[in-house]
Amino acid sequence: MLELLRHVFENDFMPHGHCYFWEKDILIPIVIGDLLTFLSYMTIPILLWKFVKNREDLRFGVVFKAFAAFIFFCGIGHLIDVINIWEPYYRVSAIAKMCTGLVSLGTVLMLFKLYPKALKLPSVSRLDNINDELKRKNKELVELNEMYDDTMKAVRLGYWHLDVESNELYWSDVVAVIHEMERGCNVDVASALNFYHPDHREVISELVTNAIQNSEPFDVQLKIITASQNELWVRAIGKAELKNGKPVKLKGLFQDIDDLKRKEEQLTQNESALKEAEDLAQLGNWRWSFDRQERYWSDGRFKILGYEPGEIEPSLQVALDSVHPEDRERVEGTIKQAIEKDEDYELSYRIINQSNEVRIVKDKGVFVNLPHTKGQYYAGIVMDITDESLKEQKLQESLKALERSNRELQDFAYVASHDLQEPLRVITSYLQLIEMSYGHLLDDEGKLFIESIIKASARMKTLINDLLVLSRLETKQRDAVPVDLNKVINIVKEDLSLKIIDSNAEIKHPELPVVYGDEGRMRRLFQNFIGNSIKFRRPDVDPKIEIEWSDVGEKYQFKIKDNGIGIKEEYFERIFTIFQRLHTREEYEGTGIGLAICKKIVDKHDSTIRVESEYGKGSSFIFELNKSKG
Repeated sequence: MLELLRHVFENDFMPHGHCYFWEKDILIPIVIGDLLTFLSYMTIPILLWKFVKNREDLRFGVVFKAFAAFIFFCGIGHLIDVINIWEPYYRVSAIAKMCTGLVSLGTVLMLFKLYPKALKLPSVSRLDNINDELKRKNKELVELNEMYDDTMKAVRLGYWHLDVESNELYWSDVVAVIHEMERGCNVDVASALNFYHPDHREVISELVTNAIQNSEPFDVQLKIITASQNELWVRAIGKAELKNGKPVKLKGLFQDIDDLKRKEEQLTQNESALKEAEDLAQLGNWRWSFDRQERYWSDGRFKILGYEPGEIEPSLQVALDSVHPEDRERVEGTIKQAIEKDEDYELSYRIINQSNEVRIVKDKGVFVNLPHTKGQYYAGIVMDITDESLKEQKLQESLKALERSNRELQDFAYVASHDLQEPLRVITSYLQLIEMSYGHLLDDEGKLFIESIIKASARMKTLINDLLVLSRLETKQRDAVPVDLNKVINIVKEDLSLKIIDSNAEIKHPELPVVYGDEGRMRRLFQNFIGNSIKFRRPDVDPKIEIEWSDVGEKYQFKIKDNGIGIKEEYFERIFTIFQRLHTREEYEGTGIGLAICKKIVDKHDSTIRVESEYGKGSSFIFELNKSKG
């Protein structure tokens, strides 16, 4: 081998061209082929070497380098073959082939070693599939990131971080928007802290300092004043990031909770108002959830039983134990039956509270079924109605006393009218007998006295009858029935026929409706109005009476209009008062009770009455009557 190396560049052999007899037809293709092969074998290693160098992530790069070396020596062998045609450097060719063989052997051994690993390399199609999967996951990641950004914007939640060493502060876009600042703006720590409300600025400064110095996290709700001078409630969260036990970064979240905070404040106010309302109304509310077996009592519910709020655990048994022994069986039976049948219940009963006082309560429970969540619960209220019950009891006693008084008054009115009318009848009868038996013995003055007494007795009888009618209106309540007013007017015309003929009165009316009321009282009502129109007529003027009506919703409105003497405006209210006369008895007869009776009849039919009049030209009485029984 040493001998070979010593004479490596000696050309003491016959050139290889002699083997081809220097035939150009053979030599030229061989030379060209070897040279092209040499150039190719030189180019391939260079490309492989650059490929490996530029692809640092390439696995098995050493194999590519081994192939490059193998191909390089193969190329050298082809070049030496071309030289050997003219210059016989066979020893160089031997060394080159030896090197080629060694490199080839090394490459083969390397391939054997890497062969199992190479088999595990994914195929191109597999790589394409993996690449597609990576693209899909990357797309999902982008979508998730967009969704995350949208969510952060929707809930107005941003993030921030502070580099402790450089004191550089970063705000996400959402944090900037919450502060009503431009996105991507640069804000230092001092400016950021100054955004906080003066009442809260010291608090956040201490929290940030403590987080940096002692690595203590914070989560607080504070107020800020934005760049546009708007006050907002925000939630600030911060946590220190440590490196070698020392804080290097402070990072956290920042959220706009103004709406939530104001709703919480409103809820607190509502709860406070509800508690005040419960205290004023002496009531409490409760809830019993079936699925979670949870019971809730409001403060008012505890107070009704005499407990402080939260003093005991709410339960049905506690509520039942407070029920008065005489009411316990009824109450327990009603509630348990309602629970078994999923029904509402409502009942009143007595309880004995913790102060040993007997109180009366009204308890109402409502069964609630939630089909969407399959939840079921009872909700209800308990109200202390002790005072109302006592008032109701007194009211009932007063009503009974009033009914008794009305019956006594009615009996008294009947007896009084009977006892008063009997002496009048006797007086009138005896005076008439005296006039018949002894009239020829009396002078004109005596006859005048007797006539005056008889007329006074007649007026007294009329007055007593009117008072009896008024008394019955006050005490006797009758059921409302349909009343045909056309029939009523016809009866009134018959009763007043003599007065109508004597006064030449004219009564006009259209077809009248059917109303609900008492027929007898309707007859007296229209008779009093029409009788007054005839009575209070102007001298030498025939009375004209018109009855009009219109539909005014739930009632009919009536107007009875005449052309009589009229009424002055200052007497519009007085005329409906009992015994209030506007004229002397010599001018117009009567007791002064007629219009008072009319007003009482209209009042008893839940309606009103009023008068319109022009003195010297006539009057109109306007009132309403019911369309229906209700």
